[in-house]
Amino acid sequence: MDGFAKGAKKKWQRMLGQEDEVEEQGILGDIRGDVDTCCGKYLKLTYKQRLYGFVYCFALGCIFGILGSALVALGKLTAFAVCYSIGTILSLTSSLFLWGPWHQMKNMFKETRWIATLVMLGSIILTIIAAVVWKSVALCIIFAAIQFLAFGWYCLTYIPYGRAIVKNCATSCCNV
Repeated sequence: MDGFAKGAKKKWQRMLGQEDEVEEQGILGDIRGDVDTCCGKYLKLTYKQRLYGFVYCFALGCIFGILGSALVALGKLTAFAVCYSIGTILSLTSSLFLWGPWHQMKNMFKETRWIATLVMLGSIILTIIAAVVWKSVALCIIFAAIQFLAFGWYCLTYIPYGRAIVKNCATSCCNV
């Protein structure tokens, strides 16, 4: 194999958790052992099983999101907040099957996406609080919208130039 093919293969193996990665110390550096201990069974899944887990978890997340959106139309605020938030969490955690828990957590707090991660996690919590504790329909809908936008922005951080393309499109649409 030439140098490019070897580098690409190593990168994919590292992303899929098939090769040890050189560790960096950072915000999450101290908890790696805990994550590896509690999630050690992940390492025993085959590639096919991980793909199935990803697809099923992501599909369940989408189903919960759609169900939650239907529940808001019926006026069931608490059920909406819980279902919609569970849907977001399931969609987010579906990638655990592809990359493993440690790699996922480490990537969530990289320099390019830690703000999107915190906004998304905060809006999930605030959506549920707005529905269960405050019982405010307006705040619940606002936090759910922020949750949706933050999750979309978080996903765009994984697409090369994804955020730049969306920023340019939004800028061109606003300048019309």
